[in-house]
Amino acid sequence: MGPRQGLPVMANSHTEDHAQLQREKPRGTAIKPYPLPPASFVPSEAEDEELSYYGLPSQQAGRFNPAATAFRRSFLLPPRGGGPLRFLLAQDPTMIAPPPGIRPIAAIASWPIQKSVNWSGGYVVPSGGRSFASVMGRWTVPAVSRPFGSTAQEFRSSTWIGLDGQRLYLDSSLPQIGTGQKWLTAPYAGAEYTAWFQWWARGQDNPPEDLPLPVDAGHEISAIITVLDDRTVRFNLKNETLGIILQAFNASAPAPCRISGATAEWIMERPSPMGSDGWDAYPLPDYSPFAFTGCVAESIAPGGVSLQDHDLDSARLIRMYEIIANPPGTRTISTAQRVLEPAQRLELTRITA
Repeated sequence: MGPRQGLPVMANSHTEDHAQLQREKPRGTAIKPYPLPPASFVPSEAEDEELSYYGLPSQQAGRFNPAATAFRRSFLLPPRGGGPLRFLLAQDPTMIAPPPGIRPIAAIASWPIQKSVNWSGGYVVPSGGRSFASVMGRWTVPAVSRPFGSTAQEFRSSTWIGLDGQRLYLDSSLPQIGTGQKWLTAPYAGAEYTAWFQWWARGQDNPPEDLPLPVDAGHEISAIITVLDDRTVRFNLKNETLGIILQAFNASAPAPCRISGATAEWIMERPSPMGSDGWDAYPLPDYSPFAFTGCVAESIAPGGVSLQDHDLDSARLIRMYEIIANPPGTRTISTAQRVLEPAQRLELTRITA
């Protein structure tokens, strides 16, 4: 994908001893939650000062950027089916560190051909020396199943928005938030759906962190990542279908990384097991076609204060492929398509043999 492809694949030198040490560590990325709004709080009626206190998107920030402003205001609305919004703690006090079983990584691809063994979707880049200050998007959690004829025991995919991830520069990193879709054949056959965030960093083992927001196939999810300074972002995540907003929280880049704001992306990924180099990703499950909507990233000029919207007009697309042994070659397994009229969307489709 857009992280300056064509560079060597990032190696993973995990050993069993190292993996055990990782399991014994506390949660990988420290987060700083904002205060949890009371049950009576109505975000769409609140002033910006109150919204800022709870880490919620401002209704006025970037008001001269119509697409981003519309997305933020929509994020604050109650469920379309009626009833009040609910607010959920971002970190379950009883949650322990998850075993580092998967490693989402930067796209492994060739340049300039937009293809990757692990990413499918789209990304945008700023111009004129600008850098991205936010990215936002909405998607429906795709239903997953085992591909016909496959003998694998486990299939995984991740659907997310993120910033950066390019691999041309030193200490590149990628804050990302989204949903995970998994199909297991044992001990029983079935699908599992989760919410998560991660701050991937080149050369570091920072596993994704589960989030307690309930998600299921068919749920509509909205997410926003906002850059607060060159090492800190704020995450906002909402289940539109259930009318639940996760408690907002900040996360910091793992040292020595900093945010460049060089790309913003909307991605369907197949992650890799710990111990692999990224070329040996989990098999991609069959997934129901879905689309990212409300795809907006905001950029800012060096020393500037005004934000500029970037939508899918200039998005570069990525298709995912897998390497096959017999006959030797490659096969496309996931594609992305821009639809710009009447409403912009990025459509993702699973390609089966």
